[in-house]
Amino acid sequence: MNFEPFVLDRTFKAPRALVWATFTQANHLAHWLSPAGMTPGRNFMDFRPGGVYHYEIVPPNHTSHWGRWIFRDVVDQEMIICHVSFSDEGCGITRHPMAPDWPLELLSKTHFSDEHGGTRIRLELSAVGSDPVQLKTFEAGRPSMTQGWGGTFNNLDSYLEKVQNG
Repeated sequence: MNFEPFVLDRTFKAPRALVWATFTQANHLAHWLSPAGMTPGRNFMDFRPGGVYHYEIVPPNHTSHWGRWIFRDVVDQEMIICHVSFSDEGCGITRHPMAPDWPLELLSKTHFSDEHGGTRIRLELSAVGSDPVQLKTFEAGRPSMTQGWGGTFNNLDSYLEKVQNG
């Protein structure tokens, strides 16, 4: 098995300060953080090491899915490291609603850098404290993560364009 982090690189046509704000402020995240076909819902942000981002995503069937980020390390406009998990409405950790063998937690490292007049984001996700079955599920989920994060980053691209063009 590979067990390397899942990595997605994307460059956005926006200044780093704005891209950083869209990742660190709940009012921005509420406009773009959801896979294609889903809608961001309620959210709460306490952006600091030890803080949490708790958010709702609503699919077309209107059954809420919740997630949370527990921030571990933050380097202003350069990097966010956090533990990512599915959650319940009360901010407790839960299993993936459609994949019970999915790892309970992922370590997320998001790097921000200037590139060609825009901002490059490098997202890395690794399974944390997972057993062999969960690691195998994580490995098998790479195409789904590529599709999900690809759609989410498409949302971010559209949102950044809207913000910059008023």
